[in-house]
Amino acid sequence: MPGQLLETDNLKIGCILLAAGKSSRMGQSKIVLPWGGSTIISTILNAYIEAKVSEIVVVTGGYRELVEKEISHFPVKVAFNRDFENGEMADSVKTGLRALASDCEAVFIALGDQPKISSNDLLGMIAQYQDQPGSLIIPSYSMRRGHPWLVPQNMFQELLELRPPKTLRDFINGHSEEISYYLVKESDILTDLDTPEDYQKNKPG
Repeated sequence: MPGQLLETDNLKIGCILLAAGKSSRMGQSKIVLPWGGSTIISTILNAYIEAKVSEIVVVTGGYRELVEKEISHFPVKVAFNRDFENGEMADSVKTGLRALASDCEAVFIALGDQPKISSNDLLGMIAQYQDQPGSLIIPSYSMRRGHPWLVPQNMFQELLELRPPKTLRDFINGHSEEISYYLVKESDILTDLDTPEDYQKNKPG
């Protein structure tokens, strides 16, 4: 559960779950769509809870009331991105960082439409960070980058100061020497759901 520390070195890892999008291509709030016996966002939150992250901040925006109602039974912080209409993911990241406890050593930057993420991969990324403290851990499958990113605390301020025209892609490219890729065996960690076709193709059962 959030609030528990990882046993190794009492490492505190946070998670910022980006759930502020307008789901324009889906035509409805995709993150509250059914997924197995739950919903997409609940499935994602359960994976991070199973990975024992210390704190989870869910950033809302579009469909705010619907999303916040869906996650109301989870032990998470909620932060509203007032600028969600501009579609800039960096604004949601900054909103989440401002709400995050200051003693987190690193934070997952997670997407709200990747319900195939597994707690095993999250724990693997944390273990890799423990072996390479200060590295920017990014999952990779067949030479393709994915999410979530595990960002060390010494990069938080740079994210907070990111201004247009610079984007999160520029942030990642600027730290190419510090990236440590976590190699996944399945492509599921790269799967996000943008359209009704994506959802129908990937949903369980």
